Amino acid sequence: LLVGVILRYGIPATSYHNKTPPSCLLKEGPVSTLLLNVSGKFFEYTLKGEINSREIHNVEQNDMLRKVTFDPEVFFNILLPPIIFHAGYSLKKRHFFRNLGSIITYAFLGTAISCFVIGNLMYGVVKLMQVVGQLTDKFYYTDCLFFGAIISATDPVTVLAIFNELHADGDLYALLFGESVMNDAVAIVLSS
Repeated sequence: LLVGVILRYGIPATSYHNKTPPSCLLKEGPVSTLLLNVSGKFFEYTLKGEINSREIHNVEQNDMLRKVTFDPEVFFNILLPPIIFHAGYSLKKRHFFRNLGSIITYAFLGTAISCFVIGNLMYGVVKLMQVVGQLTDKFYYTDCLFFGAIISATDPVTVLAIFNELHADGDLYALLFGESVMNDAVAIVLSS
């Protein structure tokens, strides 16, 4: 919550009240408008136009893009560490360290194998789409492996919540939880 407040109000306000930002032009023709009713108050959002990629050279110089672009450094340095800290702090360490070999095996080997299997399947689908003529752009094998690394990270939050509610075996909970935390780390390493 504090990070959201800092990000929202820490950025200087623009002077574009009632004016079109310099990188957005009004579209000719029908205007797309979204009207929201929230507790009796009406909010109107109007599409002013699309941002043209030829006009933009630097995200930091464009005020509109800077506000809508999420910086991954914020996620990795501000949002992720408290989540991992809370998860590690609430874990029963005895069950975790008793099953450390299995957890590491599932996390490292399972995520790496899943990454390569999904990446190779995607590469096959991409090659099939190129043969059929549905895909004309260049698509590299590394792109498919990157997709496989992102998809391979499992996050069994609902299963862990059910285990916690049913008071499942501590070893089973530690195996699943430890594997999910470790394979997130492996996926981050594989995708970077």
